[in-house]
Amino acid sequence: MWKPILVAIFGLSSVWSELFSEKFVSNGSNDLIPIVLKGNYSKNYPKIINNTVSYLFLYDYLLNSTLEPPKVKVTLIKPEDNDIVDPLIVVVRHRSGVISWQLPYIEKEQEIKYYKAAHILCPLLSVSNNESRIVVSVSTNSLQNITFILRLDVQKSFNVLLNQEMSFNLSPSEPVYYYYSFKQNASMVLLHVKSDDLICMTLSIQNSSCPVFDSLETVQYVGLRQTVSKTGGIIISKDEYPLGLFIVFVVHSDNSACHQGNYQATNSRTKNISFVMKSTVDFNYQTINCLIVIVIFISILVFTSFFYHPNRNNLKTIDIQEEPSTSICSTPVNIQPDNVSYDSSLDETDIDILKSPEPWKDLIRTKACLYVSDLSKKDHRILKAKSRLYVWNLITVAVFYSLPVIQLVFTSQKVLNETGNQDLCYYNFLCSHSFILGPWKFSDFNHIFSNIGYIFFGLLFILITYKRECMNVPNKKFGIPNHCGLYYAMGSALAMEGLMSACYHVCPNHSNFQFDTSFMYIICMLSMIKIYQTRHPDINANAYLVFGVLAFVIILGLTGIMYEGPILFILFTCLHLIMIFWLSAQIYYMGRWKLDKKTPKRFLDHITTAPNPCRPKYPNRMVLLSIGILINLGLAISHWVIKFGNFGNYLLILFMVNLILYLSFYIVMKLISKEKLHFWPLLYILLAMIFWSASLYFYIHKSSSWTLSAAESRTYNTPCTFMDFYDNHDIWHFLSAISLFLSFMVLLTLDDDVNNKPTATIPVF
Repeated sequence: MWKPILVAIFGLSSVWSELFSEKFVSNGSNDLIPIVLKGNYSKNYPKIINNTVSYLFLYDYLLNSTLEPPKVKVTLIKPEDNDIVDPLIVVVRHRSGVISWQLPYIEKEQEIKYYKAAHILCPLLSVSNNESRIVVSVSTNSLQNITFILRLDVQKSFNVLLNQEMSFNLSPSEPVYYYYSFKQNASMVLLHVKSDDLICMTLSIQNSSCPVFDSLETVQYVGLRQTVSKTGGIIISKDEYPLGLFIVFVVHSDNSACHQGNYQATNSRTKNISFVMKSTVDFNYQTINCLIVIVIFISILVFTSFFYHPNRNNLKTIDIQEEPSTSICSTPVNIQPDNVSYDSSLDETDIDILKSPEPWKDLIRTKACLYVSDLSKKDHRILKAKSRLYVWNLITVAVFYSLPVIQLVFTSQKVLNETGNQDLCYYNFLCSHSFILGPWKFSDFNHIFSNIGYIFFGLLFILITYKRECMNVPNKKFGIPNHCGLYYAMGSALAMEGLMSACYHVCPNHSNFQFDTSFMYIICMLSMIKIYQTRHPDINANAYLVFGVLAFVIILGLTGIMYEGPILFILFTCLHLIMIFWLSAQIYYMGRWKLDKKTPKRFLDHITTAPNPCRPKYPNRMVLLSIGILINLGLAISHWVIKFGNFGNYLLILFMVNLILYLSFYIVMKLISKEKLHFWPLLYILLAMIFWSASLYFYIHKSSSWTLSAAESRTYNTPCTFMDFYDNHDIWHFLSAISLFLSFMVLLTLDDDVNNKPTATIPVF
């Protein structure tokens, strides 16, 4: 009896609960029913909204929406009494997708609020019908009334044309992008971006497909990108973007990505931009430019091979059976000839071939004037073998040094190609021509190729040295002993400088700058050692010791780049000045000065026993060396006041300056000794000075700087200046290679005037 009654009651309660819930949902949904409005372009729609109201704005696509896409702009009116707690939510559904944002717009970890935002709706370039609509939904959870203004415009001049300069403003909440298609017979174009302010932004190149990534969170996902402060640029190929591309501009909420260290923050983040697309050289023109340089170099090589012949009349004839007399100034000293058997058992471990070397060394140390014959007692084959050790040591170092370098820079280039992050490498983006070689794509091929000058002139100098060595046979009676091992090492170092510089320019940045300068240190040191060896053949530095010192120099340079603190510079300055004084003493006493525990005693004996201890024994040499010491002291002091770039540059400047000082000292001492300079060394000196001056001009006008941030480095970027393919730094490569070659030729021919002069009359200095 109770069972039917209970079933009836349960059924009525279920129906009542369903009706009640439907009524509740119906009443609740009445509060959220959106207000639908038909919108018109270029018209403001000011509305008041809260959590009980939402709006739907409907817009039709225009006929030319692919050429002039719609741009949705929403402005939030900031209340005067309080801030907005719950943001305004804007959702736009359009033909190619859905985008959304909120106002106020707040960047991550930033306190700046933006009450205005605008976004361009991505056009579907392949769609021709206009049946779909644009639906803009505006809602909020705010309990208080919020006033906003909605406006939809068309983006004028969306399609960019060649040589058409575009100018506009943008902010972090209002990104902008444009479309470019390769339809104007230009397979390679240069995008050049300029701005008058320092506000940081990201420039992105993306495929002409939707969606467009135009926010800081998403812009790094696809395409090429780079940070830009005042100048930016990208060379783009039609092969990479056959259907066209989008040029996207996104402003950062601060400048930390563009500037190193402390940067000036600003509340106004509106950036003014202008850019232009210019046609640039294509692949065929690049190939022609490279072939022209190669043909010129090959022509020089062929001409040198067939037409360069050393002058036989000035070269020495074989005569190694007699030992030359040793002279003190102009007074000859009769020395018994040394009975040495010249067999093949001699090797480079022999340090003296005289029967009683110690008396000879004691005699040499007591002489007031030394001549080359005094310091050329060893067998020429031993000295030749020792000299050749420089080449083999250099080749060994080059192989072990270059292999990891090549692997590192190729990996960096691969990472850049895969990620599109062009901040990894510090190119001159206004003149960086890409080149595809098999599986490898080089982003800056012109700066890699321009290093061919170092390789070519290094090999050319080796060829000239070989031809000269073949024509020049040893003679211990006349001229200066000719040992070409150091010349071969110098030519090899020049070629390796080209290879290492090319590796550096694959992806130049602060992590691999030492690749570009390591062999410049070697070239400078080998050149100074060669100058010293010329008139000190028997007491020249050991090859192993030299490369050990060079290893220390490279470690010191790397340490200075990684840590440029005052402590390191103080220690280096002390070491630098100590070495300068020690080397000056070696040159002043012609290698007869020793620094040991008896040095203070010898100095005290000289002060107490010499009739005039303050008067220098060699006044000319003292004056020249004092000038060199003062110049080095001035460089050390000047670096505290005027920074010579980074520590690596300062170290290279010291090497170059001291090489110039030593060469100048050598030439002046030749003239003081009544020796002459022939026509060819004079010509090489003149040409070297001209080319070095031109080289320094292009080096100073640099087009990038790895010591700055990537965006700051781009402020130095300049367009191509020669053949629409090479910039100032490429010209520096060519001219400096010629300058180094001419400098080597100066050293090679500087003493041709004493070839027929007796060795016993050639002074040592």
